[in-house]
Amino acid sequence: MFAPPAMRLMTLFVAGLSLACGEPLSPRDVAGAYALQRVAGNSLPTIQYANGYVVVRVFAETLSFTPDGRGEDVTVQQNETVTGGLVTGRERSETAFGFRVVQGRIEIAFDCPPNVGCVAVAPPHIVARPTPNGLEVQYALGARVPQIFARLASPF
Repeated sequence: MFAPPAMRLMTLFVAGLSLACGEPLSPRDVAGAYALQRVAGNSLPTIQYANGYVVVRVFAETLSFTPDGRGEDVTVQQNETVTGGLVTGRERSETAFGFRVVQGRIEIAFDCPPNVGCVAVAPPHIVARPTPNGLEVQYALGARVPQIFARLASPF
């Protein structure tokens, strides 16, 4: 005996839905290193951040994620005051962060350095989505977006 057409249709729908919904993204899936390629459509070096006081030009940036939800942002940048004053040389910085995966997006929260009041800047500080070749940062506190990162060869 055959199932009624409505029942067959419902069975096909449920089977198709389960195939269409892949496994959710996890920190293990994100683990690896990603190199910045473009900021707001511009190749590096380019302006990553600017306000009425400072212009920050980025030369290189790498986001590294571990399977346990931790990571590090390594950036080479130059800062210039808008008034034409201080221009730093290229400076390298390393900033630790934690991350979590929420509804297919990666939310990054930078660690608050000792003796700094970070309460006013609530996380997430960066929000990214995976792409076939890496990550697209859709939100970065105060910075120009989108930011395109290419996945690098990684031990993870």
